[in-house]
Amino acid sequence: MSTDVERFRKWSDAAPNEDYNPQPEDVQWMKQVTGIQDEEELKNHALKIQAEGLVVYPYPCIKKFAFTTSRVGRHPAYQDVLAIGKNRPGAIYLEAACCFGNDVRKVVSDGYPIENVIATDLKGDFWTIGQKFFRTTPETFPVPFLLGDAFDASFISPDTPPAPTSSTPPIRDVPSLKTLTSLTPLQHHVSIIHAAAFFHLFNEEPQRRLAFLLGSLLSPSPGSMIIGSHGGAPDTEENKKGATRFIGVSESLFTHSPTSWRNLWIGEGGVFKEGDVKVWAEAKVLPRPPSQPTLTDSSGLPVERCVMTWSVIRI
Repeated sequence: MSTDVERFRKWSDAAPNEDYNPQPEDVQWMKQVTGIQDEEELKNHALKIQAEGLVVYPYPCIKKFAFTTSRVGRHPAYQDVLAIGKNRPGAIYLEAACCFGNDVRKVVSDGYPIENVIATDLKGDFWTIGQKFFRTTPETFPVPFLLGDAFDASFISPDTPPAPTSSTPPIRDVPSLKTLTSLTPLQHHVSIIHAAAFFHLFNEEPQRRLAFLLGSLLSPSPGSMIIGSHGGAPDTEENKKGATRFIGVSESLFTHSPTSWRNLWIGEGGVFKEGDVKVWAEAKVLPRPPSQPTLTDSSGLPVERCVMTWSVIRI
């Protein structure tokens, strides 16, 4: 194990409360959805939930209290997401790799019809912990949760390709979301897919397969979208085809730059044909928290902390 990885893991295991620093709007939102009004009680509640989550799997996003905020609520396309939920009858919203379900709670709290929302993750314990954090039950928050592996052919069929954009999507009966045991029946029927902190967990080829699988779920209707954010690479000349970077608890994984991300989705070998979708991606280098060690790549150069926010929208 490299020295960098050892240092990162020591940082990840240390002083969890140092990373609890929610923005005022996040505090207000947590008060709204948890019912806890005392801020010290809210912090202690978050610390207990964080500890439970780290036992399930020590993702850095749990260490950094990502579950106390909302990535989807800060996405540039968020108002369009809510508009589709309001104006398109039966528009399905899928939260892929939902973890504790904080982004699902956000869209529902902002008015997306709860009967059209579904969540999925590889680890069911995360959803259970999320119910505990938000102080709900399956009865009081009846969003269906599907336990499954996106790469499992019995969960999402790899035999159904993404559909071309069409103003007259094929008519097919979709089972009630509450009765689903896999995502395959939803292929070509999901209006919104949100996938945050998901793609960067895999290397280049699995990311490509994941893009095709999520693309197969997307409704052909114009305006349907896949949106998200994850670790990325700055769009420099050397990163036009992506880059290998240290991400989370692995020594190295493949990260896309905005250019390589567009090429993944559009054009020769891409998920969609030219003219079917528009792809937007922006990579931002973020300041590293003072407590987090600086990591270096194989050349000994510092690895920048970079987040890429993106959207793939039917046109």
